[in-house]
Amino acid sequence: MALTHATVPDAMMWGWHDGMWNDGHMAGWGSWGWGMMLFGLLWMALLVAVPLGFIYWLGTRSQSNGHADDSALAVLQERYARGEIDDEEFDRRRARLTPDDGQ
Repeated sequence: MALTHATVPDAMMWGWHDGMWNDGHMAGWGSWGWGMMLFGLLWMALLVAVPLGFIYWLGTRSQSNGHADDSALAVLQERYARGEIDDEEFDRRRARLTPDDGQ
């Protein structure tokens, strides 16, 4: 029995008193624990939200540019159909709105 006590260090020797889980740093979450967890969740949300937001922005930007060109040509055609502009004005504006195929 003396040999056993001599080779196994006592918890009191290391200053653990009631053990690491009761009075030590693992006693509970505390305010620092919850703050660290919320900070980690914030960073994880940012790591997911920023790339998804960027992809969404790229997708909506490319769709809106194409739609704006089509709507301008549609407005021009409506104005021509109502008689607000003549043939020469319609042809000149349509040439500016449509891309040149030859170049």
